[in-house]
Amino acid sequence: MRTHRIGILGCGSRGCAFAAAVASLDEVELALCIDDDLEAADACARAHGGEAAASWAGQGLDTLIMTQPTLDADRLVAAVQAGSQVLVDPPLARGVVRARRTARAVADAPSRIGMAFAWRFESLVRLLRGIVPEPRFAHIGAVIDPGPPQAPKSVLESAWATPHAALDLLMHLFGAAPAEIVADGGPLPRGDRGAATISVPPRADALAADLYFDREHHASLTVAGGDADPEHGPVVVDLTDGATRVRIRSNWTTAEIQPVGDRSVDPPRLPGVRLERDGRSWLARVEAESQSLRDLVRAFVCPGGSDTPVPGLSDGVRAVALTRAVLAGASSGRTQTLHAA
Repeated sequence: MRTHRIGILGCGSRGCAFAAAVASLDEVELALCIDDDLEAADACARAHGGEAAASWAGQGLDTLIMTQPTLDADRLVAAVQAGSQVLVDPPLARGVVRARRTARAVADAPSRIGMAFAWRFESLVRLLRGIVPEPRFAHIGAVIDPGPPQAPKSVLESAWATPHAALDLLMHLFGAAPAEIVADGGPLPRGDRGAATISVPPRADALAADLYFDREHHASLTVAGGDADPEHGPVVVDLTDGATRVRIRSNWTTAEIQPVGDRSVDPPRLPGVRLERDGRSWLARVEAESQSLRDLVRAFVCPGGSDTPVPGLSDGVRAVALTRAVLAGASSGRTQTLHAA
């Protein structure tokens, strides 16, 4: 049986992380590390395998993973026309119009196109869904490292990508897009050079949103600038169905599982997840090195072998629309009610 050949387009830190994940899988081959900067491509290939290249044309790739900070829609179209399936690292675009235009450009493509929302594939998220398959309330709190003031591009990238991933995870947990968003915040600070130095909101609650799926299902999102808590990590997920509460922390490595009232809970056993009982509660732990990218790639290459399907372009478009709505509310300083379903 021929090995499934994978190419990585974009050999920055994210591309190298994907390359490491692909290299760890037995059922696939890391064939190409592709970047316009051949030095970056060569460094990725030397670290993880495959050949360095500036293009994948004529290389017969089965899958192309696109990890550039800004998606090149023309390259996406070229890849699917060449017969490759494509896994796009979010975001799909920086604006709703461009996201929809990109999705339409490949709507009739014969090849599969997926969105690499890796948070869905964290081991403790899979555990959470087994314990609370129908949540009533969830909160995601995320911390953004604002970075050095002389690097506004990296600041803006973080300010965009974190709520984008968090909103997709909330849609995954609730099984739908919210019917209504109420976002409230304050103006984003500006430096001496105006828009080029826009940073993240300075208040801990400056970028916040409430998401209403219906009258009984509600979620909230908080994104703050600063340093991550050494115990809790940069992301905390807190979720309940009224009978059980699950809290994921410590950079996706620890989950607290607590029954509500006099109820009890028996968590499902998952490979790689260690469960420790603490009275009526449980503590779940996984290894510090996340396997989410590896599980994501495996699910994309072998779609029938995973209980978590890889999201498609429609999920990417929805995440763009919701992220734009939340950021608009935060930057306006006014509460905004937006129908986004």
